[in-house]
Amino acid sequence: MAVAAVKRFGATVSTTLRLLAIGSLLIGTTVFGDDDAREFDVPAQALSRALEQFSEQTGVSILVTSDLTSDKKSSTARGHFRPMAALTRLLEGTGLRARRIGPSALTLVPAPAAPAATDTATVPVPSLYAARLQQHFADRVCQRLGDAYGRIRVAVQLWIAADGTVERVHVLDSHDAPRWGGKVRAALAGSRLAPPPPGQPNPVTVLLIPSEAATPCPSSGSR
Repeated sequence: MAVAAVKRFGATVSTTLRLLAIGSLLIGTTVFGDDDAREFDVPAQALSRALEQFSEQTGVSILVTSDLTSDKKSSTARGHFRPMAALTRLLEGTGLRARRIGPSALTLVPAPAAPAATDTATVPVPSLYAARLQQHFADRVCQRLGDAYGRIRVAVQLWIAADGTVERVHVLDSHDAPRWGGKVRAALAGSRLAPPPPGQPNPVTVLLIPSEAATPCPSSGSR
């Protein structure tokens, strides 16, 4: 799967949308002040509550489906740690691991039984295709969300067929997902964009983040 942060494209949508394609755990990149160790005091408890406390202490959003966290208990993270080290401690024994999907956002995925050889490798997403995907997302989703576009945080995973058809849309859990996730899903499911490059892995994760400088929805004439 691809692992790449995609740069912003297009003046119209650049203030409201960041696009990422993810697969393996992002490594070797400092994000959300991960070099800044701090005190943590998160007891063993329901994993969902532990993740909330971690987010409150770090400002990092954790976008994850509830089926992964239900009935799971966290371990204790108490002491002076970097954020990712603290999160790793919380996830001990849960069978989950973290993946970065943005400068201040993570998702959780099942941990493999043994590290795969590709876990340490990254495959960049071609910038031209990333730009097309970003424009497609903006065109389809912005019209559905209206004034909320650029003011909410929603992450979706897209499975894109070889002909460019969005075959599957999965909305990750977040504060805004219950209200807006259905509209995002309806806007993208079955839509079609330019075919992806040969071998482009699925899913592609798209993260829509809040922006203080939110702009109106782009029109077709602004491309």
